[in-house]
Amino acid sequence: MDDGEPAGNSRLVGSSTGGAGSVALSPVLVIGFGSPFRSDDGVGPRIIEELQACALPSYVELIDGGTEGLDIVHLVEGRRKVIVIDAASMGQRPGSFVRFTMNDASLLDHRDAVSAHVAALGDGLRLAQALGVLPSDVVIFGLQPVSLDWGRDLSPEVEAAVPDLVVSVLAEIPPDAGSMRLP
Repeated sequence: MDDGEPAGNSRLVGSSTGGAGSVALSPVLVIGFGSPFRSDDGVGPRIIEELQACALPSYVELIDGGTEGLDIVHLVEGRRKVIVIDAASMGQRPGSFVRFTMNDASLLDHRDAVSAHVAALGDGLRLAQALGVLPSDVVIFGLQPVSLDWGRDLSPEVEAAVPDLVVSVLAEIPPDAGSMRLP
């Protein structure tokens, strides 16, 4: 049965449409990866939920990316900026987060450092880059989890980091769509 969700369990939570039934992609995509059923792995979707309560510009699209890192390949095409949030085992203090760009050697050198999922987010980003569909402006926020065990609640350390992570994501959103370079 089709429940209206894109393949790979991604869930669109905000979009803009063009005329004549066509879909116009928002220039800025914010995507949170993770499973809300795996404790701290749910931080990406949780940040998307928090952002839904914010007054965001119309040129920003929010997507709950689920757990398939390779889904990012088809989601980033035609965007000017992509902001990604995901749980990442980076050897940091639990609940802390790190901002990466595609130019950061740590993203490219550590295949599993940026995602806790079967198909790692880093693999999806590298594939999008190889296919020429990745915008030049990509920011990744990796948050160090405490637990990836089954459970719906974030750990206290990750829960405490949510407000600061939301502020950091909001700071990455350009003040107007015209200030961004085309992909």
